[in-house]
Amino acid sequence: MMRIEKNVPLPKHLADRVNLGDLPLARMKVGDSIVIGADSKKDLSRKLKSVRMRALRFSKKHPHFKFKTAQETGTNGVAQIRVWRVSRAS
Repeated sequence: MMRIEKNVPLPKHLADRVNLGDLPLARMKVGDSIVIGADSKKDLSRKLKSVRMRALRFSKKHPHFKFKTAQETGTNGVAQIRVWRVSRAS
């Protein structure tokens, strides 16, 4: 029988994972975009990599979807990530 252990911390590689939540990629139409905020430069870099990977994986499963991502500065001067659904031809 297995013993239940309490208060064992997660390993660093699991505790530091980026959690973007549910991205509405499947509901986006060509020309639509979404914005993902970030708390710091490090957070922005990690989220950008994660968003790009998630969009790439989604596009591989759904070949009629294609996305572009970019860093931009929001209206409040804070860096953010924008994801656009683009046409397959672009």
